[in-house]
Amino acid sequence: MRIYFCSDIHASRKCWKKFLAAAKFYQADTIIVGGDITGKFIVPIVRQPRGYSAAQFLGVERRAETPGEMARLKTRIADAGQYSIEMDADEQAWYAQDQARVDELFHKLVLERVTEWLAEADDKLAGTGVRCFVSGANDDFLEVDDALASSAVIEDPNGTVIDLGDGYEILGMGYGNPTPWPCPRDIPEDQLAARIDEAAAKVKDPAKAIFNLHVPPLGTGLDLAPRLNDNLEMVMTAAGPEMIPVGSTATRDAILKYQPMLGLHGHIHESKGVKKLGGVTVANPGSEYGEGILDGLLIDIHPKKGLRGIQLVTG
Repeated sequence: MRIYFCSDIHASRKCWKKFLAAAKFYQADTIIVGGDITGKFIVPIVRQPRGYSAAQFLGVERRAETPGEMARLKTRIADAGQYSIEMDADEQAWYAQDQARVDELFHKLVLERVTEWLAEADDKLAGTGVRCFVSGANDDFLEVDDALASSAVIEDPNGTVIDLGDGYEILGMGYGNPTPWPCPRDIPEDQLAARIDEAAAKVKDPAKAIFNLHVPPLGTGLDLAPRLNDNLEMVMTAAGPEMIPVGSTATRDAILKYQPMLGLHGHIHESKGVKKLGGVTVANPGSEYGEGILDGLLIDIHPKKGLRGIQLVTG
């Protein structure tokens, strides 16, 4: 069995297309997105009096004067994992008056893109024999789970255990420990531990199980992120941002307690790597979704001998 695993693609159109192509490119029979599939920002493209439209995108005003330029601008925004929408100045002012209106629009755009992605996956993977696992994680609305359940080809291991064949299983957990932001699936560590234990009770043989726990185990080097001050600004040193461990004690305890064959994680974009925790291989592919770069892990599992290889890949 060859598995391709990535995480935290955050609505990047380019990363999603690369993910769907990963099975063929890497000759993998199973492909997995370990959570955080939705984006974070809306980019209004505002119609101007002089006949062009303009958007503030990545700190620069981008203009579109023709249908072709508009299409390219929208694609560039989508490739970076953001959501574009055309409007006039009055509409922009109307949204600016009420954050609830912006939140409702954001929710709508998020689910529209998820629906588009599922249709694309169904079209490209149906009949190929490739198994595709996709989960929501702490940044994703709970409604994303309902959308995933409607796919003809996608399987969602979030909160449960799914048979991979040859006695191997995958356990998924998209919930995470608290972050500085109010994410939909942030919960206290004791609640996260209880959710992991509930799912782990369904595992037949932990030694042949993959624990796909979105947040990396605390203190493994897979969980280093910039320290933030009270204003959510990075604390800087002479060498750059001060990096601190922000992983999960619940994840760490679960890995040590159950001793799975492999731990696959995401969440912390800056901390790609393959490590050991209590003799268990744990890995985080990292994320560069904003640049349209898809970081991943290529995992080889022998039917009888278990994990035979794992390597970081980028494409």
